[in-house]
Order: sequence, then structure tokens, then C-alpha cells
Amino acid sequence: MASRSKRKRTSTPASSLAPVTTTDPPTPDINHLVEACMTALLPKIKDTITSVIHNAQTSTTPPEQTVNSPSQPSASSPSQPSALSIITSDYPASGPAIQSPVPRHGQRLHQNSTSISSSLTKTADFLISNSLSEDSLYSYKHIFSRYKDFVKQYVHPLHSPLPPSLNHMVLYIAYCYTQGLAASTTRTHISALSFTFQLGGFEDITQHFLIKKQLQGFTKLNPSSDSRLPITPSILTKLIAVLPHISNSAFITSMLRAMFLLAFYAFLRVGEMTNTGSMKQHFILVKHLKIVSEDKQDENLQLTIPHSKHSHKSVTLQIPKNQNLRLCPYVACKEFLSLRYHKSPEEPLFSFMDGAPVSRKFFTEHLQRAISACGLPMQRYQAHSFRIGAATSAAESGASDIQIQSMGRWKSAAFKKYIRIPILNLQL
Repeated sequence: MASRSKRKRTSTPASSLAPVTTTDPPTPDINHLVEACMTALLPKIKDTITSVIHNAQTSTTPPEQTVNSPSQPSASSPSQPSALSIITSDYPASGPAIQSPVPRHGQRLHQNSTSISSSLTKTADFLISNSLSEDSLYSYKHIFSRYKDFVKQYVHPLHSPLPPSLNHMVLYIAYCYTQGLAASTTRTHISALSFTFQLGGFEDITQHFLIKKQLQGFTKLNPSSDSRLPITPSILTKLIAVLPHISNSAFITSMLRAMFLLAFYAFLRVGEMTNTGSMKQHFILVKHLKIVSEDKQDENLQLTIPHSKHSHKSVTLQIPKNQNLRLCPYVACKEFLSLRYHKSPEEPLFSFMDGAPVSRKFFTEHLQRAISACGLPMQRYQAHSFRIGAATSAAESGASDIQIQSMGRWKSAAFKKYIRIPILNLQL
């Protein structure tokens, strides 16, 4: 581009200056120049940044990825701690656990697949965690914590329970025996530890020959037996009768009567109607109980159990009105609800006037008082005796195994050990 030649300026007295017209434009202000430059550059900067981000996303996303791809977890798989981290607490997996995105067999992940594999790992942990019930997860955590404390206290303070050691396990079983634990309880502990070891990708040492033989010897020397007796209808009648004598509150008496009868006729576990303090417990709320009284010939209770020990699915039971009004859960619950006016259907069904749920401790203590007042051995009758009595009474009345299993919400044939029909001793 050609440049213009500079003009020579001549000094002229100020008095002789006259207005002249020149073709050069006035020198613009620097602020106006900056604003003009920024106005021109901003669109280009914006386009450049957008292009760079778009290229980066395109280069790290597989061509086949769609909106529902694994790299974008749906709302149904929220971010949450893995089952292993919940159970082991401050002992994260140090072995080839599912939590690690590093694949086995030595393959290397593609550099651009790190975010995708991390998302898939979270989804895998989410699925595994949801395979367990909340009660099972809490139980596994408690057992592992006990095993961890044993290793620290009786083996060596610097030893870790992970990765598992065969020597630790042998000593732990011996410790359980010396502490007077039942063989069945010890097997439950070993089973829970086995699950934890496998969950972390470790060797399952609980299947070792020595462990199996040790447990066999444990069972021979200390066979397990469930000494709990069933609360039968006749015993239930006695318990209801003594309630006014163990509490001077008409409200407490009415509430305990409803709880006793509902526990028996609905095969309830104590954790399904009281606050046990476990993680994410689902006990019965006001909205879960419906009193059906449209037809006097068909008066009944409809009880929905939102969560059971082995299942997240809700179950609805229909309990008809009993002709024996003393043992009628329909009458007892109706009377209790008339005294305890709940402000919200989201309140615990069995709760005090201030809204606090009935605790397991409160329920068991008053049950023990009632059992003692009836002259029965307190150590043989516990909260689970209602469930044992319900299964026993159902079997005595001719209910089939399938019916009993369904009513009690058992997933396996474990219900059979709850049936305590006495054996007749015939003298010939």
C-alpha cells in the first residue's frame, strides 16, 4: 500500500491564522478505538472458542454414543458410595475391585475412554449396591467392623483385614468359639465376610479346606438351637389382659395392644413397626394402614408393608375382623387411631403424641414386662416370638407351606424352622 507524503508545516503567527479546510479526518479518541476493536473481535473470539470446545467433545466421544449412552447416567442411577466402601468404611479396596477402572488381563484403556469407564464403574457400583437390602448392607458392615476390630486387637495393630488372610480367619473362628457364639451365628459372620471379600475382588479364603473343617468342628461341639418359643393365641390373650397392669397410661395400653395383635396377625418383624436405628429403615406409616368398614359383613384392615428384610417391594395384606373382639386387630387399631390423632399420613403409625416413633427398646421392654406378669420365662419369649407364633398357628390351622411362606414374606424355606408344633409322646 502506498503511503502519503508528509506535509511540511510552516510557522505562522497566531494572529495571522485563518480557518482552513483540510481533507485529513480528526484524530479519534483512544477509547472509541478500543470499543471498535472489541466489537469487531468478540464475534470471532466466540466462534473460535465454540469451535475448539466442539472439536474437543467430538474427539473424546465415540461415534456410536447417543443421548442414552453410558457416559451420561440417567436419573435412575444417582452417584452414591459403592457397596464395598459402605461395608468396609475406612478400608477401601486395594486389590482388583470393581471400583477401579483399570481392566484385568493387562489391557490398557484408551486415553479418551477414561470418563466413560468412570461413569460405567459408578453404574456398576450402583447396580451391585441395589442387589442388597438395606438391612443386609447394615449387617455386613457391622460384621466387617467386628472382624476389623478383632484383627487390630488380637492379631496386630498394624495389620489390615484387607486383603484377607487365612491365618486371620482361622483365629477369628477360634475367637468366636471362645466368646460363646453359636455355630449358626459364626457361620453368618463368615458368610458376610465371604461376600465382602468377593465384592472387593479378593480371594474367598472362607472356602478354604481349613475353614470348612473348623466350622464343622464348631457345629459338632456347639450345635445351634433356637430356644425362642411361639406366642400362641392363648398366650397372646394373657399378654393383652395384663397390659393395663404394666402401664398406667390408657394411650400406651391401647398402642401396645394394637402392636401385639398386628405383630401376630400380620407376621410382622419388629423392625417393620418400630424404629431400630438402622440405615434407611422403612417402618409402617399411617398411610400404610387402611380401615375398611363400608360393609359390616366385610370389615377388615388393609396393611401395606413398604419394605421387608429380603425385598424392596411393598406387600399389601388384608386382615379380616376377628369374631373374638379381645384378639381382634381391626378393633384394636381402630381404637388406637381414635386416641392418637395423626397430623400427617407420613407420620409413623406407632408413635407417641409428640410424633416420635416407638423404638425397638421401648417395645421389647414392655413386652418383657407383660411376659413376666404372665409368669412366663422372659428369656424364651422375645419380639420375634409373635412371628414364630403366627407361623406355628397357621400350620396348626392347616395352612399350606406356600401360604405360610407368602403370609410371612419369606423368600426361602427358612419359615419351616419357625413352626414349633409340639411332638406328641404316645405311651403304649
